[in-house]
Amino acid sequence: MPPYKESEIIEALKESIPISSENVILGIGDDGAVTSIKHGYQLVTATDVIVAGTHYPKGISPQAIGHRSLAVNLSDIAAMGATPVWANLIFSVPTIKKDWIDKFILGFSALANEYNVALIGGDTVRGPEFFAVSMQGIVADNRYIARAGAQLGDLIYVSGCLGDASYGREIIQQDLVVEANQPLVKKFLYPTPRVKQAKELNEFASSMIDLSDGLHCDLGKIVFESDKGARIDVSKLPISETLNYFLGRKKSIEKALTGGDDYELCFTVPKIKKNDFDLLTQSSKEIEYTNIGEITNENGVKLLDGNNEYILTGNNYSHF
Repeated sequence: MPPYKESEIIEALKESIPISSENVILGIGDDGAVTSIKHGYQLVTATDVIVAGTHYPKGISPQAIGHRSLAVNLSDIAAMGATPVWANLIFSVPTIKKDWIDKFILGFSALANEYNVALIGGDTVRGPEFFAVSMQGIVADNRYIARAGAQLGDLIYVSGCLGDASYGREIIQQDLVVEANQPLVKKFLYPTPRVKQAKELNEFASSMIDLSDGLHCDLGKIVFESDKGARIDVSKLPISETLNYFLGRKKSIEKALTGGDDYELCFTVPKIKKNDFDLLTQSSKEIEYTNIGEITNENGVKLLDGNNEYILTGNNYSHF
């Protein structure tokens, strides 16, 4: 089978992701894209790159790579409380094989179409394997959620369960995939960006971040930017029964704190809004939110296990 030409890749992407946004005046295929933004809204931009061997094990399915390359950017836009609208895709692969590219496009386009994201540009090249996406989202004027908004006494919450994806990656790397651990593997290969949930959180959250580098590291970014501290109780961390079955309590907690790749949301809610937020969480059928701690005036992130200090033994996730 002959390799894809760049023009053929562009056409395949155009066909797989129809432009559904009325704000795209001129989309993919020209020297540049032309877009417009409604009055009363601000533009949020996020850019992420995933590299074979660094962000994902070499040899995973191209469909999963396509999904992940977009999902990590959707997660960033969600963490800002914005609605994703456009994306640019740049990727490099050693060999441009049609079957491989078609499967990559399938994973990428399925997620783009699910969240009505228009692909408006990008580039392709033959070289070392990596995928980069620059994404834009919109949010009502001054309604974005930054990391720097946490205040003393705010409650700290996380969405979903933590640690599954990190162990799922280990399972893939060690070639230990079996039916029983498939849910953990799927969490790594096909993360779910919390776009819908972020819209709900916009009126409650004082600060927010997506958990790409692990809870301990990412919460540390919130308290640093907010010039505050945090206390969290590791006994309250949301850990799945599957992860606990395979790793036990201690290792599951370490994974939840330092594993990375969760792409859940960590956010703070002022206590004055707690009752209204509780009503939201009770009506939420797709996902659970867990209160794991509180913002303090201390430096850094302090870990407790009930009333006792918890000593972290693992290292935070690192891209380098």
